Amino acid sequence: MNKILLGILGGIFLFSCTKTQFDEYEAFGGEADFSNYIALGNSLTQGYQDGGMHNEYGQQDNSYPAIIAGQMTLVEPSLNFVQPTVPINGGGYMHLEYINGEIEVIKAYDENVINHPTAIDDDPAWASWGDNTKKYNNLGVSGIKLVNCLSGGNNTLINFNLLVNSFNENGRFLNFGDAAAPITYLDHVKNSNASFFTCWLGNNDVLAWSTAGGDDEPVLDPNGLSVPGLFLSQLSDLDEFRNKYDSILTAFKNMGAEGVCATLPDVTSIPYFNTVTLEAVGENLWIKEGADTNVIRLATDDDLLLLTASDQLALGLGFTQERPLPHTVVLDKDEIFIVQTRTNEINNAIKYLTNKYGFALADMNQFMKKLTNTGLSYDGVDYSPKYIEGGVFSLDGVHPNGLGYAIIANHFMETINEHYGSKLQGVAVGNYRGITFP
Repeated sequence: MNKILLGILGGIFLFSCTKTQFDEYEAFGGEADFSNYIALGNSLTQGYQDGGMHNEYGQQDNSYPAIIAGQMTLVEPSLNFVQPTVPINGGGYMHLEYINGEIEVIKAYDENVINHPTAIDDDPAWASWGDNTKKYNNLGVSGIKLVNCLSGGNNTLINFNLLVNSFNENGRFLNFGDAAAPITYLDHVKNSNASFFTCWLGNNDVLAWSTAGGDDEPVLDPNGLSVPGLFLSQLSDLDEFRNKYDSILTAFKNMGAEGVCATLPDVTSIPYFNTVTLEAVGENLWIKEGADTNVIRLATDDDLLLLTASDQLALGLGFTQERPLPHTVVLDKDEIFIVQTRTNEINNAIKYLTNKYGFALADMNQFMKKLTNTGLSYDGVDYSPKYIEGGVFSLDGVHPNGLGYAIIANHFMETINEHYGSKLQGVAVGNYRGITFP
């Protein structure tokens, strides 16, 4: 991984910028009412980056909904956007260290492994963060799936969505009740009284399966322990997704809110799946193909090696047929086809339902394809999806850094302006923080 990282670091640049490509004009709301803006979503909405929730330099404070809300206050000064923020170190996060003349990626502290001496652990206040008696505007919960937002569907346990949400430390700021009286994510939506919303739910409905190398997840009992022999697919069922997404939008329509829904990006295009490559490693690699086969073969350019494959390579796995890379760090071509197909199916459902209710659509799938295919330029600075060097993604290779979230916020605001005739002014991307270097 160090060889790969050193090659990447050769192209790193630092910059600051105070201007913006948006013209100066007086902001106004058009047909939209920004007096009570509510944001729905998962880790991308909550401001997650570097493999964890943290806020030592205001990373979470500058989530894309918080950036959007800041611009909305220029239109609607009464807007009070309340966002639950984690303590400084949050639940631990990845960072860079300068060690023996090289810059290395240091993972967050993990009590189950031998850690680097500088690994960042949970903040002392992490175990008690979040006040679930408050009413928040940013309802983003890292790790949540759309299908866990309300009861019913293909859940193996009656209250499985309640269990998932209750065990999620990133969702501690919301009250999910108990087994006798569960409170669903949809209940919080219905109680929001939103005048305007952004909805970017659904990423984990395909991402979780992909980052697990196409693996399913164990079912947990009420004590948080795995139920032997019981698994749920991390790739959400399409019909269940469609029906539950419809329920979310129905709730907003019934309260008279306007808003924006966003499609899912092609997760196979992000750095997490495109940094550890055969070219970067410079050797042939052996892989185990899939969870339910005994096929061991040489990897090809049609396979995607996960960023976590670097850990296995460091242990000497992958270089011989006798010690192949495990299937959990590889997406083979069949799995790539499965996740891309399900992403397209879900996006078609999002587009249909968004149009059905007359809401705006931020096509983040096409927007990310532009980043992947041609790159993006903001205020004279070029961005790409490359790990670290591209300037958009954080150290986990999945989530944006502060600059990336500012770009996302601007795209949402462009969509809002186009659909509702408003004039939200975009932010200067260069004023937001990228990766922190030692």
